[in-house]
Amino acid sequence: MEKDFLVLVLFAAGVLTVFGVIFRLGAAVGRRAQANVRALATRVGLQVIEKPARFGIPAHPEPAGTIRHKAVRLYNYTTGSGKSRTTWSALAVTPRAHGGLTFALTAEGFGSRFMEFFGAKEVKVDDPAFDAQWFVRSNAPEYFGAALLPEICARIGQPRGTWKLQDGVVTYVERGLFSDVARSERFGAAVAAACDLADIAEVYAQQT
Repeated sequence: MEKDFLVLVLFAAGVLTVFGVIFRLGAAVGRRAQANVRALATRVGLQVIEKPARFGIPAHPEPAGTIRHKAVRLYNYTTGSGKSRTTWSALAVTPRAHGGLTFALTAEGFGSRFMEFFGAKEVKVDDPAFDAQWFVRSNAPEYFGAALLPEICARIGQPRGTWKLQDGVVTYVERGLFSDVARSERFGAAVAAACDLADIAEVYAQQT
């Protein structure tokens, strides 16, 4: 009987230790993400909107503000649940007008070949390297292809995430948290590219 009780106590202690480690790791990641987001907000000129901690774990702050006369926001969100739960980092830029323009830029690969097989039309730009890396779609393919100037393509860079203009908002999304320093740096650079894409939408709205 005493042996069974001792086993139960050791098991409970082990479970508590594991949960303690998970809790401390989560808090550490949260603090690192918070620090990176603060630095990122300062770098691009956004204000940090603080959120209260939950269960002692710092909440992800959300920088927001106006850049080039456009509303800009950085945030995290999750999809799925349980083991399939995924966290994403996102940048949203709202153009002052969009004229109904939509577009999407995703990495070339199996998914793009699948979409092409079912009739999706790819927008090409005058940049073979960019065309080889990105699968570009738009409801105004000729306009959007011409609007993707070399300097904008250079700022978009290599595929790390996805770009989209949908429901009047330009978004850039990557899987993971801002606790990753390299990801935070990419999002700092992505702000300019997202504003460029929002400019394209505003010019389209003027023409239509």
